[in-house]
Amino acid sequence: MKFKRKTQPRWAMVGSVAVVGLLVVTVLFCMSTDQPKPPQLLRINHRRISDVPLPSTVQRTNIVLDDLRQKYSPERREEFYVGSIQDTAIFILATGVQVRTPAGWQTAYEEYRGEIWRLKSGVAREVCVERPESGVWRVYVRYGTEMRGPSLVKAQLKDAWISRSFSNWTGKAWGGGRWSGSNELFSDEVTE
Repeated sequence: MKFKRKTQPRWAMVGSVAVVGLLVVTVLFCMSTDQPKPPQLLRINHRRISDVPLPSTVQRTNIVLDDLRQKYSPERREEFYVGSIQDTAIFILATGVQVRTPAGWQTAYEEYRGEIWRLKSGVAREVCVERPESGVWRVYVRYGTEMRGPSLVKAQLKDAWISRSFSNWTGKAWGGGRWSGSNELFSDEVTE
C-alpha cells in the first residue's frame, strides 16, 4: 500500500508537466504561423536643394536632419527624405547607394547606422549620401520593424526559457526595443 501511494502523486506530477508542455508547444506553434504582410508605410523621396521643391506634405520645419550631413561635401551630397503615413518605429541597420551594372544592382557603399527612428506622420527623416561618379543609381535603407503581438511574446518566452527566469516581464529589455525582419526601402532610380 505504501508503494502505491508514492507512485500515484509521481504519475500525477509527470502527467501535469506533460499537459503543460503540450500546451506550451501548441501555443508556440499557433504563434509561429505567418502573419500577413502589412501595407507599405514608408516612402523615400529624392531632394535636390537647387531644383526640386519639398513634397507638399512636408514643410522645411518638419524634417529631422541627418547626422551624416557634414560627412559629405555639398557638391557631392544628395538628400533623400524618408517619411511614414502613420506613426511607427523602425530600427535602421544601414543606408547605402547601389549602382546598376549589367549583372544587376551592386552596392557602391553602405553606411552602418544602428539607430532607432520614431517616425511621425508628416515629419520626414533626412538621409544624406554621396553621389556616385556616374551611371544609374539608387539609395536604400535597410531596417527592421518593432516586434508586437505574438512574435514579441514568442521572443520573450524564448528568452525566459534560456535564462530560466520569468521575473523580467516589464523590464526595458523585455518590453520595447525588440526588432525583427530585414526590410529594404529603395528610392527611385537617379541618372546623372
